[in-house]
Amino acid sequence: MSTTRTLARLLGFGAALVAAYYATAYARRTPPLLPPRVIAHRGGPKEAPENTLAAFASAFARGVPMVECDVHLTRDGEVIIIHDETLERTTNGTGWVMDQTLAELKQWDAGNGERLPALAELVELARPSGAELLIELKSPHLYPGIEFKVLTELEDLGYLDRCVLQSFDWDCVRRLRQLKPSARLGALYEVGNLDVSWPPADAEFVCPPAENVLLNPNLVRTAHSEGRGVFVWFSRGEAPWLYRYLKVFGVDGLITDDPDAAREALRA
Repeated sequence: MSTTRTLARLLGFGAALVAAYYATAYARRTPPLLPPRVIAHRGGPKEAPENTLAAFASAFARGVPMVECDVHLTRDGEVIIIHDETLERTTNGTGWVMDQTLAELKQWDAGNGERLPALAELVELARPSGAELLIELKSPHLYPGIEFKVLTELEDLGYLDRCVLQSFDWDCVRRLRQLKPSARLGALYEVGNLDVSWPPADAEFVCPPAENVLLNPNLVRTAHSEGRGVFVWFSRGEAPWLYRYLKVFGVDGLITDDPDAAREALRA
């Protein structure tokens, strides 16, 4: 038998195995625990500068039911919304967020004249519509006590029950649970971590990247069997076919830069 024919047979056998794997996963798929929701990642940076009130307002105006944001602590202990630990990428400022007060951080332009918002400002913007907030606690190792501060602020504002708090730092997730057992929590997963069984602190939501669901669609069924929702984030770009794939396998939320496109895919 020629080398070419042998290779062709091996490739065919491999393709058949892959097809069988996904066919089995499709047959065993589970529906979302709740109607799948679109979650505007950092407010939806296609419409306005990321993590600004303009971005969040645009999402709420278009009826997006949930927005995602990232929080850090200022030097004077205020909860501020920005993705990076430093200012250079998203503002015209320089330096570390943790080294400046809220007033000092407010002087920087976060794009189109927008200023970095405090978490309380986002809550007040969301309150009229009752929109939910998916809040990621960033770099908690830099901010001792950030878990208590975020929980306390949300409780004082009367909005904790409309929030899900998440982190890649699983010790942070555990501290949140210890401080407030009733808080809804999300465990964020890195690319390549395909096992979502029993996340830290028994989190109500698991948040894997889309690549993990592509490689292992069964993880959605695993989470659902434990009563957990699955919110998917995108590390390497988004596309309508990917939204539709994730919908087919029953994910509960898409954390997307393009809420309008994601909603169209979910409606299809």
